[in-house]
Amino acid sequence: MGQKETETPAVGMNRIMIYGPKNDGTYIVEFKTAAGEALAISIPRTEAAVIRHFQDRMPYGLFVPDVNAI
Repeated sequence: MGQKETETPAVGMNRIMIYGPKNDGTYIVEFKTAAGEALAISIPRTEAAVIRHFQDRMPYGLFVPDVNAI
């Protein structure tokens, strides 16, 4: 099952989250920067096999450190 959209990301980290499936079978992939900018992409049910694969392996999202801050 998908994640709740109320989960809080780690502070100061970039994040990729997969939400879904929604009632119509679609998934939402959200890319969010540490600064709070976001982009969300809707994946139709017919194209969701790869998204389901990754969602199973990263149920809490993927947190990405800022390489420029290292």
